[in-house]
This record gives sequence, C-alpha cells and structure tokens, in this order.
Amino acid sequence: MKTTLIAVLLAVPTGLVLAQSPLKTLVETEKQFAQFSKENTTKAAFKTFLAPDGLLFQKGKPVNGQKFWEESEDRPGKLTWQPVAADISASGDFGYTTGPWEFRPKTLEDKPVAFGHYVTVWKKQTDGKFRAALDLGITHPAPPQPPVDAIRAATGIRSVTSTDSAKVRSELLAFDNQFIKALEKNGPEATYRLHLSPQARVYRMGRQPFTERPAIDSLLKRPETVQFDPLNASVAPSGDLGYVYGNTVVTTTESEKAVRRAGNYLRIWKKDSQGQWKIVLDLINLEPPS
Repeated sequence: MKTTLIAVLLAVPTGLVLAQSPLKTLVETEKQFAQFSKENTTKAAFKTFLAPDGLLFQKGKPVNGQKFWEESEDRPGKLTWQPVAADISASGDFGYTTGPWEFRPKTLEDKPVAFGHYVTVWKKQTDGKFRAALDLGITHPAPPQPPVDAIRAATGIRSVTSTDSAKVRSELLAFDNQFIKALEKNGPEATYRLHLSPQARVYRMGRQPFTERPAIDSLLKRPETVQFDPLNASVAPSGDLGYVYGNTVVTTTESEKAVRRAGNYLRIWKKDSQGQWKIVLDLINLEPPS
C-alpha cells in the first residue's frame, strides 16, 4: 500500500455496492487497518493486519511482510489511506481494496509530503478474519481533488466456476504468460483492448490512476516498451478472481537515450459473465532511477 512509501522511508452509493456481507466485511477490515495506522504506527498496523505469509515488495523483490516489519524500526510520520474501490470473489474469502494514500512527516496535522495509490489483496484466514496477502502501490503527485468517500465495486459473475483452485491458479499463470506473449507480438494497445474489463483501473508510477477508457487508450499509445516476468499467482477458491505478480522492466527514450527502469507488476484478473478472464487492475511499480 503503502509499500512504495516504505521504500522511500527506510459513482455508486456505498450502501448499494456493499449490500453483500463479505464485501462489506472486507472494506471494514481495510478501514480498520487505516484507522489503526492513524492511531498507532505504520509498523504496528502492518504487523496486525498482514497475513503470516503476506507479501511486500522491497528493492524489486517480494518479501515476507511480517519478517520485514519485525526487522524494521518504527519511524516518525503518519501514513494514511482510504479505499475507493473494492471487490470480492464469489466464495467471499478473497478480494482486494485500492485507494489513495498520503504521508505526513510527523503528525496528522502536518501537510502531506508524498502521495500515491495502493492495492491490497486480502484472504480470509482460518480464524475467519481477512488479512493482507499482498500489498503494492505507486507514487504520484498530489491529486487534483480529494477522493470521493464511496466504494465502487467491480461487476461480473458471482457464481462458483471451479473448486480446484490449484488447477485454476496454474491456468491463470499460463493465461498471464499468453497475455505477455500477445503484448510482445501485437503491442499494448491492441492486446489490452481485448483483455481489459470495463471497470479496469490502470496504475503507473508518477501518474494519477487511469480509470476511464479514453485515458487508458491514450496511455497505451505511449512510446515505451514493457517487459513482464511473472513470478507467482493466486486464485480464489471459487475460481473467479485471481492475481499474478512478477518483475517488470520499462524502457523509455529520454534525450535520445534508452532509459530502463526495473520494478514489479500486479495484475488482478476476474472472470466476466462469459467466464473469460479480464483485467480489473493493472499496476506497475518502478524503482527510482539509479
């Protein structure tokens, strides 16, 4: 979430979209996470709400979040955030939240000095509580206006499509690989057009989130090369929602020179009403230029 900042440091009415109890529980857990960070420290909040095997990303590598925070010192400053979009699987035990974050150097009364957007994937644990399984984000300039205090949920099928999540996980990882090969062959504009959900959100470092199709189409026309190397995937027990994460390298041309920046990507996939995988969130996080 918020992990981009860690590296630096060390419209739908709510009542309607939250009618489903599991989604409401998920969003409330995210809000409790954010409130805990306000009232305590960032370290304490992550230690409380991360799953035992929850992943963060440090220097381009996925690391165990509990271990990372256990070995980290508390640092001054206040990290705040709020969810503005969320969705959950048909099984009600696997979902994600996303929204803006801000960092203040000392107290909540300070002006924020850093901004960005986070994505947190949540999985229900054996005790029935949601805990963060993966957390990744981007930094960008201050938003032009405050976020709307409402949750938008993605749409799609809500029926169980598979009970063999291990098999579907392998299928999703293979599907993401096919998507990457299509990108290399046909280019981002044509490939993403076929795979993006109507509710897709696209996050890129240094830019405000892209949530409208014309803006996304314009982004995909940029003269840059993006390479993806998938590392792992996870899928809900119901087989309708999953994600793939991995390494990425973005090459742009600056002053007639090729500039390469490495980082990580997170792609959240959801099956549509025809049972086809579609991208609901696509994020690239890049390390600062060396």
